[in-house]
Amino acid sequence: MKMLLITSGFPSDKGMGGMFIPDTIRLWNKLGIDVHVLTQNCDGSDSITKTLWNGCSITYFSWHGRDIPLVELMKRRIFGIPLVLQYFINGYLSGKTICRHWHPDIILAEWLIPSGLIAAIISKFTKIPYCCRGLGSDIYLSSKNSLIRPFIKYVARNSTYLFADGFDLCRETSALADGKECYFAATSRKLENKKSDFIHLDDTGFFTFCSLGRLNQVKGFDFLIKACSLLENKNINFRCYIVGEGEEKEELKYLINSLALNKKVILTGRLEDGDVSDLFHHVDCIVIPSLSESIPLVLSEGVNANKPLIVTNVGDMGYLAEKYKLGYVVKKENHHDLAKALIKMSNAKTRASFYDKHNYDELSSILSPDSGARAIYEKIKGLKN
Repeated sequence: MKMLLITSGFPSDKGMGGMFIPDTIRLWNKLGIDVHVLTQNCDGSDSITKTLWNGCSITYFSWHGRDIPLVELMKRRIFGIPLVLQYFINGYLSGKTICRHWHPDIILAEWLIPSGLIAAIISKFTKIPYCCRGLGSDIYLSSKNSLIRPFIKYVARNSTYLFADGFDLCRETSALADGKECYFAATSRKLENKKSDFIHLDDTGFFTFCSLGRLNQVKGFDFLIKACSLLENKNINFRCYIVGEGEEKEELKYLINSLALNKKVILTGRLEDGDVSDLFHHVDCIVIPSLSESIPLVLSEGVNANKPLIVTNVGDMGYLAEKYKLGYVVKKENHHDLAKALIKMSNAKTRASFYDKHNYDELSSILSPDSGARAIYEKIKGLKN
């Protein structure tokens, strides 16, 4: 079986988008699916096609927007429109060329927008069926945009199958498709052993915690930093590691400096998987302060590391944290509530009360890469020409 996989995020040396996709493709390869990935070139303006490994090729189509999210371009209105149009036109033309020469059986779009719209247009002219997986930002954020919402609804209604990587997200996606069933398909990945020269500090005697994600406003890191300031005022010895890169980096640096937290809140930048694994095992808990989320990769990675969590009550995070007794659930955009949870979690006996191996193992199985890949495979395998 052949699949054209369209995505606006694919991991590279500079970006963290779509980190789960390579592991998912390898699992599909084992199930007999050859995959050709179509994504934009975020590092240059040339169109490039190459083989990543046996069973997976990739085409980076030409685009001059580099790593700017399309939602940000839409906010720029008239200044962003040319790049948005270039994205869809070049994506469509590249995808249609792949279909003409490679003849895929199915098109799968990760994110209903922008990838799903490209898939829908290609499908209309090639008659190749397409499916979509909602991943949070496309449904929770883009669907609230009056300009984008009609396109998302069109994509969802005409998709052969709909998937989403969250239970609440399935309900939201189904509603966009006028009640069409949406199937849960988790996104997750296996952390590799590759390491850099990063070494965490000597945190003996400190309550340590970390958070991971793109340094973007929606991830809520500013609220985490403000919560850290309240811990400092309570004279709690702590260390907070924030892992990731993104457009909010300088603003977060300024906030840390203004609150005199330079030695307590560490912006690590992007880390290799081995560094993340070491850090997760080093810290006492993992914090996810997002303002909008489904089931982020960091949650499943934290569960795999058997660490207690503090999460905001968005998407499925609150539901899962409470059902599996993983830690504390706090209100989003409320650093006082977050600080209270951190203070409670700083007690070793409190942290120990959240650890139940059965709960962690059960949720880890539900959120595994194999689980999500197989959920999609079981639906699309009958679509082979």
